[in-house]
Amino acid sequence: MRNKLKTGTGLCVVGALLWAMPAAAQTAEDGAGADEIVVTAQKREERLQDVPISITSLGGKDLDAQASGGVSEALRSVAGISITNSPQGGATQLTIRGVAANGATLAGSSTSAFYIDSVPFGLVKSAILPDTNAYDMSRIEVLRGPQGTLYGANALNGVVRVLTNDANLDRFEIKTRAGVAATQNGDPSYRGDMAVNIPLVEGKLGLRVVGGFENSGGWIEQPARGVKNANDSQSRNIRIKLNGQPTDNFSFGLSAWISRIDQDSPNYANDAGLQTTTVALPQKLNYDAFSGKFGYDFGSFEVSSATSYLKFSNLSERDYTNLGANQTLHTEIESKIFTEEVLINSTGSGDWRWSVGGFYRDASDLLHQTLFVLPAPINFRDKSRSFAAFGEVTRRFMDGTLEVTGGLRYFKDRVTQIELTPTTGNPDQPLARRTDTFDAITPRAVITWLPSRKFTAYASYSQGFRSGFNQSPTIIRTAPGIPPVKADRLSNYEVGAKGSLLDGALTFDAAVYYIDWKDIQQNLNVDIDGVVFAASVNGPKASGFGADLALTAHPIEGLDIGGTFSWNGLDLSGPIITQTAGGPVTLYQKGDRLAFSPEYTASGFLDYRFPVGKAGLKGVLSGSLTYRSKIPARLLASGAARYFLSDEPLLARGSIGLESPDNWTASLYVENIGNWNGITQPPTDISQEYRVRPRTVGLQFEFRY
Repeated sequence: MRNKLKTGTGLCVVGALLWAMPAAAQTAEDGAGADEIVVTAQKREERLQDVPISITSLGGKDLDAQASGGVSEALRSVAGISITNSPQGGATQLTIRGVAANGATLAGSSTSAFYIDSVPFGLVKSAILPDTNAYDMSRIEVLRGPQGTLYGANALNGVVRVLTNDANLDRFEIKTRAGVAATQNGDPSYRGDMAVNIPLVEGKLGLRVVGGFENSGGWIEQPARGVKNANDSQSRNIRIKLNGQPTDNFSFGLSAWISRIDQDSPNYANDAGLQTTTVALPQKLNYDAFSGKFGYDFGSFEVSSATSYLKFSNLSERDYTNLGANQTLHTEIESKIFTEEVLINSTGSGDWRWSVGGFYRDASDLLHQTLFVLPAPINFRDKSRSFAAFGEVTRRFMDGTLEVTGGLRYFKDRVTQIELTPTTGNPDQPLARRTDTFDAITPRAVITWLPSRKFTAYASYSQGFRSGFNQSPTIIRTAPGIPPVKADRLSNYEVGAKGSLLDGALTFDAAVYYIDWKDIQQNLNVDIDGVVFAASVNGPKASGFGADLALTAHPIEGLDIGGTFSWNGLDLSGPIITQTAGGPVTLYQKGDRLAFSPEYTASGFLDYRFPVGKAGLKGVLSGSLTYRSKIPARLLASGAARYFLSDEPLLARGSIGLESPDNWTASLYVENIGNWNGITQPPTDISQEYRVRPRTVGLQFEFRY
C-alpha cells in the first residue's frame, strides 16, 4: 500500500518541466482540498499551501492503510529521503537531501531532527533513530532544508515530525486493523493494532489508548547454527494520551508511548539469503517517551509549554568470530533526555505575526561494550546540557499577498565526556574527563508571494547546525592536544513554489536550492608528533545545487497519478585525508560524494477508486514504485582506501481492495513485486549487506466505528 503524499514545496521553474516530472500527490484526507490541509511546521496552525518551506505531509488515514512496517517504511516514498539500517541494534539512520552523518554511532548526532509529538529524539553523538509504529497518526510532517531557527540542533538539513492523534473530547471512537502475510522462502508475518477513544467528560476531557503488535517472519538462514528464518522480529507498543480543555482558553495534553522491538538477528545476508555466523546475534531497540503540553490563549497571544522525557536503549551483538571462537561484540547504548520548551505565538489576522521561545535540554548517553580482546569493557558517558532562545517575525504587505519573515536562534551546549571505568584495565588509571562548550547563531529570512489561495512562491535563506562533541576517553588520555569536534553548519539558499491548476485537477510542487555545508564532522586517523590516533575531526566542506520536483494529476473522478523526484549535486570541495603509519592516505577526492549520500530519489504511484455494485462498495486499485540511487562509503583497510557502493533499490508494490460504507476495508497486497535482492547500503563488511524482505503477499482488514 502506498501513502498519499500531501506536499507543499517548490518553484514553478518551467511549466513544461513540471508537466514532465513525476511528483508527490497533494491530495487531502477525507475529501478536503489540498489548500485545506493544516500543518504546524512553523509551530502554529497554517494551511500547507501557505507555508514557505519544502514540506511533505503523510496523512493518518493512509498511514493506517500501510501494509507493513512503521514510520521508516512510510518515509521511503518521500522526495529526498533516504533510510539506511544500522548494524547497531536494528536502528535506522535518516538522510535528507543527501546530507548524512558519517556513521550511525559515535560519529556525530543525526543531521535531521526527529520528533515524536513534542519529544525530540536526538542522541549526543550518535545518529541512530527508532522505527516507530505508524498507526493512529494525525500525520507525519517532513521539512526539507535547515530548520535551525525554530527547531535548533540536529535540524541541520531537515526535520521529521511524527504527530499522533489527540483524544477526541466529544465522541467515542474505536478502530482496528489486522493483517497476515507470507514471504517467499520465509516465515509468515502477522500484526494487529487497535485505538480506542473515550470522552471522559464530554467537551472537557478525553482519553485515547492505542496498542499494537507485529511479528515479522524471518527469511534469512544461519546454516552454521542450523537455524532457518533466523531474523524473526517482534514489536509491541502502547500509547496513552489524555487531553483536556477545562476552559475556552486553557488546554493540556499528557502522553506516554512505550515501544519494544526484539529481533532474533539483523537483516543482513549474502545474495543466497545466508548468514555465515556461528553465534546468535539478537538485538533490542526500546524507548519510553513521556510528554506534557499546556497552553493558554490570552487573546492577542498564546503561551504553550512542552515538557518531555525520553528513555532509549539499544542492545546488540556483532559477529567477531574472526578474532576468536564464539566471540561477539556486545554493545549497549542507553540515553535519557529531558527537554522543556516555552513558546509564545501571536494570534489574530493582523499584518504582524511573531513567535518567541526558549528551549532547554539535559541529555545523557551511556555506552558499554565488551569484547574478549579488550583489556577491559568500554564504559563511558556523554552528557549535554543546552539552552536556546529563538524568535521569528513576519510582516504582511500588499493586502496580504507579500510576506517578509526573519528569524534568529541562539544556542549554547555544554558537553562532557566522562569515563566510568578504566578502559586500560588498570584500576589505578585516572579516569578521563573533559568538558567543552559549543554555541551557534542561526538565522532565517524568507520572502513569500501569495497572489491567490492556489499559488505560493518563496525565496529563503536558512541555516542549520549540529552541536560538537568531545573525543573518546582514550584520545583524551593519550592525546589531549587533539581538540574536540566543532559544531558543523549548513547554509541553504532556496527558491520554490506550489499550487494547483485546472480547478485542482493538477497540483504541482518544486524547489531549487543550493547547499553550503562547512566543518563536516568525520572519523579519521590523525598524526600527532609521529603517532597515529583514531579520532573525530572537522573535515572540508561540501556544496552543490539540488531540486525537488512534484506533480499530481487527477484526470478523472477517483483516479490519482503522480510521484516525486529529487536530485542533489552535493560533493566535497576538497579531499578527505586519513593518516597511517606509512603516511597519509586519501579516502575521498575533491568532487566525491559523502558517505551514505544518494544523488537521486524518486517515487511514483497510481490510485483508482471506483464503485462496485449498488450497495455503496468501492473498489481500490493501487500501485507504487520507489527508487534510490547508489550510496557510497570508504574506509581504511590494510593501509589503503577501499571504496564500497550499495545497489539501487527499485521496489514495486500493488494492492486491490474493497471499501464498505459500513466503515470496513479489506485489501490484498503484494510488496517487492520484482523480488529485488540487492544490497541497500555500502557493504563495508558482511554486517552491512542489508537486504529488503523478499516478495510478500498479504491480506489486511481495517474497521472503524
